[in-house]
Amino acid sequence: MSTRDLMQSYYYSLKNKNDKWQELYSEDANFADASQTLNAKGKTEVIKSFTPFLKGVESVKVKQMIIEDDYACAVVNYNYINHKGEKMNQYVAEVWEVKDEKLAKLTIYFDLTAYRNFMRG
Repeated sequence: MSTRDLMQSYYYSLKNKNDKWQELYSEDANFADASQTLNAKGKTEVIKSFTPFLKGVESVKVKQMIIEDDYACAVVNYNYINHKGEKMNQYVAEVWEVKDEKLAKLTIYFDLTAYRNFMRG
């Protein structure tokens, strides 16, 4: 599967709220935010990190994507909803690395504090 196909499959899965995105990660995948506050190593830990996040995601839309060889960068618009029913919109930059046709590394750039405060309500 090409890098473009992986990216399209990943975001299609998020948009449609199914678990197919989990199959796209390599066993030794890494996920972190720019500050390393979030840092998950291994497919199981990456999935554990994302699952609670995705429960608060109402919708996902890729606004822009750049792909070169085994690397991709996506600007993604997330609409969140918290336990009070309040909504928040946030743009996130997601930088990817692909190895052996699997998602191997993801670093996200977003305002983690704003997101966490909003989700707490």
